[in-house]
Amino acid sequence: MDRSRLSCTTVTFGGKLPEKLRAIKTAGFGATEIWPRDYYEHNEGPDIAMDLLEANKLVPSAYQNLRNFEGMPEKLRKRKINIATQLFDQMRLLGCETLVMCSNIAPDSSGDRGRIMDDLRQLGDLAKSFGVRVAWEPICWGRWISDYRDAWDIVRRVDHANIGMVLDSFHVFALGLPVEPIADIDGDKIFLVEVADLPKVNLDFIEMSRSFRLFPGEGFTPIRAFLDQVGKTSYNSFYSVEVFNSYYHTLDLQFVADRAMRSLEALFTDR
Repeated sequence: MDRSRLSCTTVTFGGKLPEKLRAIKTAGFGATEIWPRDYYEHNEGPDIAMDLLEANKLVPSAYQNLRNFEGMPEKLRKRKINIATQLFDQMRLLGCETLVMCSNIAPDSSGDRGRIMDDLRQLGDLAKSFGVRVAWEPICWGRWISDYRDAWDIVRRVDHANIGMVLDSFHVFALGLPVEPIADIDGDKIFLVEVADLPKVNLDFIEMSRSFRLFPGEGFTPIRAFLDQVGKTSYNSFYSVEVFNSYYHTLDLQFVADRAMRSLEALFTDR
């Protein structure tokens, strides 16, 4: 596996951005997912984040993230467009191509698929004007779209060059979804693949996702089978470890980064 295509998100770690990026680079990753909190962490402003990425020779695999966009009430549409515009502008400065957008969870959102597709097309047009793209992620507690098969059906019908999807093993396995249909997705419309494992516990989706994710291969899910199906598509971009775990924030950053890299290397060995 080409390590330049392996990514690790900054939220996995405790500490500050300089130490996070140094650990990620030392572990052998070529990319990282960046969040607005990273961008504005330093009192001197976003120049510091850009300088740190360059100094560590890391590229941003994705910018995280836009929330509750599609299907929102008319009175909130302008606000949501303004938020998206700000994120796109930040991405352009970072040299980041892909914005992650989670499927909507807002109680006042609409599940009308025609409306959702119209909103995605409008967002795609805006992304195109900035030279970036949006990867829509069906999260397992999504109000209207939680199954990647539904997300793919909508993305396929939206048919916009700047709108694609995220495949995240956590959300697939949290819902117990089959992985075989992944092979039917157009790999060019998969903009990011994220991997994380799950413990066998009886927890709410949100609690498990935000505090108890595990590195790939450390839980009980068949992540190799997930990656085998991704491999049957034409996908040829980043594989990112996206692990939220409160305990990992207490550990040495380099230990965590090395553990993340070992987990990915084991997945791709002999595949």
